Amino acid sequence: MSELSRLGVISIMMSRINIASWGMLLGALGQSLFFGYVFPSFPSKILFALLAIPWLTTFTISFCQRPPCGPRPFRLILIFAMCWFSAVTALAETLCFILHLIPHGHFPLTLPRVLTYLGALSFVILAKTCVALRRLEATENS
Repeated sequence: MSELSRLGVISIMMSRINIASWGMLLGALGQSLFFGYVFPSFPSKILFALLAIPWLTTFTISFCQRPPCGPRPFRLILIFAMCWFSAVTALAETLCFILHLIPHGHFPLTLPRVLTYLGALSFVILAKTCVALRRLEATENS
């Protein structure tokens, strides 16, 4: 693969990841609402900061015009963000099932679920990017 076409593929990937990162922000908002029901006395800003780590990771690496590292570490960073988001979502759903949460205030528990699962739609773009990075890594090694 020529250097010019490789840069074109990378710039397209970076713009798609940037758009997908905003979906993860929406999902982090949903997760923070979920955990706000579970831990009502925990400060919401600290909770959101912990849950926004996948978004912050993908946004930070996609903000650059070129990836900050090679294809393999870049792919692993994206996989880390997706795994963190998935684990937190699974934990929130498990706690909701075990504790039988009752919504308080004006927002039902459906709202955090919808936001979280809309954020998980960004996995489609991130997974496609991981596959493209794997192919790019394979062509560089051969």
